[in-house]
Amino acid sequence: MAGRPKRRRILTEIENRGGTEYLKDYLLSGGTILRLAKELECGRGYLYRCIAGHEEYNQAIEAVREDAADAHAEMGTEVMRRLREDRKNERLNADPGSKSSEISAIDVSIAREEAQQHRFIAQSWNQNRYGNKANQTQVTLSLGDMHLDALRKTKLVQDTTKVIDHED
Repeated sequence: MAGRPKRRRILTEIENRGGTEYLKDYLLSGGTILRLAKELECGRGYLYRCIAGHEEYNQAIEAVREDAADAHAEMGTEVMRRLREDRKNERLNADPGSKSSEISAIDVSIAREEAQQHRFIAQSWNQNRYGNKANQTQVTLSLGDMHLDALRKTKLVQDTTKVIDHED
């Protein structure tokens, strides 16, 4: 790393913050590589390459990847709850009888997205019961179609032998 001061600075900063344990906790609490890159004042791709090239940090990311995905799914639900609460307060504080005080397409959209987020988490946590059956690959074979296709691909072999007439 002698000729890489930016890389050295980034890895030193991560080490000063707690190294692998910091990285694990950061990701498990919903942090992202992009947000960490902004904190460290570098690009996301560059930070990811630095971490991926560092064996301990790369292993730390791989160790918490699945659990970090759960944190992000839960954070999505929290965003929807916050939006719903903000919209509820907006309706309550609006003048009675105004459009802002009525349930609108915005409220329906928020409810739909919140329900979608719950479905997403259910599908992620219990694939057997809530998994998307449409993503399963089904193969159907038609022997008749295969036979016709094979006949189309074969070359016609013609009888090239000559019949010789001979006298008795």
